[in-house]
Amino acid sequence: MPQYLPPHQYALLAALGGQPAEPSIEQLAQLAGLDQSLVMAAATELAQAGLASIEELQLTELKLGELGAAIQKGEAELPERLLARAVRSRGGTASIKELAEDELLKQQALVPGKLARALAELGWAVFDKGALQLSADAAAEEPPACDIEAAMTELSIAGGILLADAATDSRVLSGAQRVKGRKELISMRERSRRLVRLTSAGSALAQQVLAGKVQQRAEVNELTAEMLLDGSWREVQFRSYDVTLPAERVTPGKVHPLARLIEEVRLAFLELGFSEASCPMAETAFWDFDALFQPQDHPAREMQDTFYCAQPASLPLPEAALVERIRRTHEDGGDTGSLGWRYQWSPARAAQVVLRTHMTTSSIEAIARSPRAPQKVFSIGRVFRRETVDFKHLPEFMQVDGIIIDEQATFASLLGTLREFCRRIGIPQVRFKPDFFPYTEPSAAVEAYSGGKWLELAGSGIFRPEVTLPFGCSAPVLAWGFGLERLAMARFGVTAIKDLYQADLDWLKAVPLES
Repeated sequence: MPQYLPPHQYALLAALGGQPAEPSIEQLAQLAGLDQSLVMAAATELAQAGLASIEELQLTELKLGELGAAIQKGEAELPERLLARAVRSRGGTASIKELAEDELLKQQALVPGKLARALAELGWAVFDKGALQLSADAAAEEPPACDIEAAMTELSIAGGILLADAATDSRVLSGAQRVKGRKELISMRERSRRLVRLTSAGSALAQQVLAGKVQQRAEVNELTAEMLLDGSWREVQFRSYDVTLPAERVTPGKVHPLARLIEEVRLAFLELGFSEASCPMAETAFWDFDALFQPQDHPAREMQDTFYCAQPASLPLPEAALVERIRRTHEDGGDTGSLGWRYQWSPARAAQVVLRTHMTTSSIEAIARSPRAPQKVFSIGRVFRRETVDFKHLPEFMQVDGIIIDEQATFASLLGTLREFCRRIGIPQVRFKPDFFPYTEPSAAVEAYSGGKWLELAGSGIFRPEVTLPFGCSAPVLAWGFGLERLAMARFGVTAIKDLYQADLDWLKAVPLES
């Protein structure tokens, strides 16, 4: 047995030890002379030590309203009874319209239409087609006391407030339920009551307290200079600490996971020797489509797939010589050895302004600026497509694009670079499968293993001669494009792309700083 106890535990044990019943927290606060919060703290500490248990009971608080109290004092009557009396004065049958003109009901500010169903539910009348007809007993004389009046009587006896549970008289509960929402009669409110019980060990300790064999001594958290000076440290108990107990989880402020991934992607490319490029969000269709050898009648260039700008609707094309080479490539292959698309290319369509649909626009502009090998370029930016929103598509998203221009580059070089890039950003399991993309040949899709399944991350391949030769670039150009959100989904185990942008604090707290 402990020799000393904190004052609040001591007072609670003394109060419990002298009570044969199981008092509530409110009653214990009065018996122990403590605030309820201190009683609850002491009870919780005793329960953790195996000396007590806390039981929580769900109760319904019934409270007599102002009109209910007046009825119990004989100063008023139940509205249903007044309505029945008004119907009885009209021979036992009356319409709601007639009752609305009743002077007594007007004085009491009663609305017969609202009370008619309540009267019928009591069994005192039948309400049909806008009229009330009293039952035989109610038409002959005043009905006996109903469960509403019984409930109000019980509440009056209990002092106006009653905490009811399943064991309470059924008439009281049914009467209160019948007038639920009519707070002027009886108000109802769900409450909880906590009971404290001592275990056998707790009862033994309580008896030691009552016998004076255990003393009380204040507990403190730390030794202060004042305690050393006045000697009061001898009169206190220093609180012990259990370092094995679980501590509160601390979630420090951090950069959003998507923003952090953008910086990791940028760093991975820079470490691999790439330089960063960019392009405008609103660009001509020339750079977004035509320069990539995408025909002007391709479905992706329709309004239902691409966002076209109304102001400005068009922008100047680049130098005439380049435009001419692109025109010839589209129409008959030009000097690329291709047959082209065999149609009449339109400069007006090429001058239309679109919100960029991919960051490959930035890559092709980088080739136009400097077509000579060797060089490695990447870009990160927001792109826009008229996508149907689902678990892996949004109409605007971030895309990562990259190219390598090298005379010695091969398809194997492309796959090796992508595998190493994924490893650096925390995606170790990747695979490649043959695929088709309009401006690369050969092409491959990149997939990552995440959440028990393979998720497509990127498209990749070697630019076709029709893409690079018009810019004077004869070396092989390795190219790829990643959806950054797809990378994030694979990295953080997110199943729906929209979750990356919703302010889900639980998820944001759970994402580790290193992942």
